[in-house]
Amino acid sequence: MVAAGTPHRLVSGLRVRAPNGRANNDQTTRGKGPAEIALVFKEPPTDVRGAVRKSPFSGATQPILIALALLAVAILIWRLSDVFVIAFGGVVVAALLRALAEPLKRLRIPSDQLRLAIVLALLVALIGLLGWMFGHQATDQAGELRRLLPEQGRRLIARLQQTAFGRTWVTSFHRLAADSSTIAGLGSVASTLLGGTLDAILIAFLGVYFAFDPDLYINGGLRLLPPARRPQVRRALVQSGIALRKWLLAQLVAMILVGILAGLGLAFIGVPLALVLGTLAALLEFIPVLGPVIFGVPAVLVAFSKGPRIALYAVLVYTAIQQLESNLIVPLLQRWAVRMPPVIGLLAVLAAGILLGPVGIIFAAPAAVVTVELVKHLYVEDTLERPERSAES
Repeated sequence: MVAAGTPHRLVSGLRVRAPNGRANNDQTTRGKGPAEIALVFKEPPTDVRGAVRKSPFSGATQPILIALALLAVAILIWRLSDVFVIAFGGVVVAALLRALAEPLKRLRIPSDQLRLAIVLALLVALIGLLGWMFGHQATDQAGELRRLLPEQGRRLIARLQQTAFGRTWVTSFHRLAADSSTIAGLGSVASTLLGGTLDAILIAFLGVYFAFDPDLYINGGLRLLPPARRPQVRRALVQSGIALRKWLLAQLVAMILVGILAGLGLAFIGVPLALVLGTLAALLEFIPVLGPVIFGVPAVLVAFSKGPRIALYAVLVYTAIQQLESNLIVPLLQRWAVRMPPVIGLLAVLAAGILLGPVGIIFAAPAAVVTVELVKHLYVEDTLERPERSAES
């Protein structure tokens, strides 16, 4: 047993060995307790060493948690896919409105909100004028088209089944349509374009809100990211917005030209319902690659009501319009706007049709444009090409 007060005197006479193995009789260790000696030689006490242990979420656990979080986000997006599609539709409408308001800067109109208000007023006036001039006729032709398409489809199938080749083709088509959900989804695009009034109104209102104050939503989303990444993500969003606006303007011009050519061409050869068919051709032109193909079906069926010769003329008119669209109109517009390879557009449409249905098909092309721009700026330039730039510098 050691009496109280003795430890101090015993410690003061100890020969304490330093971490380097040398005896230390330095005055720094004389008269100090064990904890104080440990501090002299930089050896933290037991409680301090326990405080600096690794976090249980470090090491291999952190990638697992990140993967689970990404999986949860993907599942949430898939479950709420309709909401995200409608929200992206609002973004597309907002980009189109801001693109239409851009030329008004030359008139020295200072406020973005004022330019957007002028564009909205002009659009409402244009829609009202077109409705007053062609509304009644378009409504009657749309009702006639809904009645005529099933009837002409049955007549065409009956004629095809009169020959061996036709029976084989009809049987193969029925089997493919039964097995493929994608074709079923593509076949209902026309009805989706004619219907869906509530979704269209909601998308229009979202587009107006996004267009009038885009910085509010962009800044709110950027605050969810680390501060160091915010400038780069902002630049990527700005570049993708510019690409989307250019693509939308080019696509709008292509839609107008294709619609006019289709309506005039079908009317010239005597196909009924030329006005609504031209409008349908313009709307389906928004869907790359597959949209013009889908338009050919109702055009030929309606022409078939006037006889096989008119149907053949409709096929020739359709082929001529597609040659002009793919070899002249689209290449000229893509020199100014974003050039999207046809393969990417086709794969985007097919993927959206399988995952999201007909509504996803409508916005597949603009989603592909935005995705390509974001991948280019956030992954290719930042991750793949940055080491090369550093090595060259």
